[in-house]
Amino acid sequence: MNARKWWVVLVKNQMTRIWSWDKLVPVTLMRFPHQQVLKYRTMEKDGYDAVVVWIHKKDANAANENKKADYDLVTEFRLSAPSNVLGDAGVILSSDIIKEGDLMHLTSTSKGKGYQGAMKRFHLKGWPKTHGSKFHRHVGSMGNRKPRRTMKWHPHAGHMWSETVSIKNIRVHDIVAIDGVNYVALHGSVPGALNSFVKVFFS
Repeated sequence: MNARKWWVVLVKNQMTRIWSWDKLVPVTLMRFPHQQVLKYRTMEKDGYDAVVVWIHKKDANAANENKKADYDLVTEFRLSAPSNVLGDAGVILSSDIIKEGDLMHLTSTSKGKGYQGAMKRFHLKGWPKTHGSKFHRHVGSMGNRKPRRTMKWHPHAGHMWSETVSIKNIRVHDIVAIDGVNYVALHGSVPGALNSFVKVFFS
């Protein structure tokens, strides 16, 4: 695995538009949660090198840091070699490490759509919509003569999305302060639901 400059976790807040050079630019506002380095894993003890980070859902600048959040996240980031790239164990990460113009790679879980039919899931055309047709949103026959079973790559109804999605080279458009909280404005859209965790990799 290639070495990274550093890793952080952001919380998706909302998508909006901001003015930039007489143009409206679509951005996604990301909040920097309270996150702390717990420990480092080593090849000698654990079989691989990694840094373990604890993420608290609330804002990093909140006054009461001991207040229990709705839920927390403990995650780890692999290292290509033994290193304390984020600082010693116990250090609290700061949002100052993110600067305007930085390029980052994002990894998140896309918003789930639940159990959906084949037309919505695979964008199938369907049957005629005219009067007299009794099969408007049916996908038609998907059977086979040989082998006598439906092949697994045929479009079927099932669970839609809620998958791990990665996006590369997303630029930090600006750092926006709203009600005393600093938000990272990323250019374009970011996969994930509201208040979902997004892993950020700086190359």
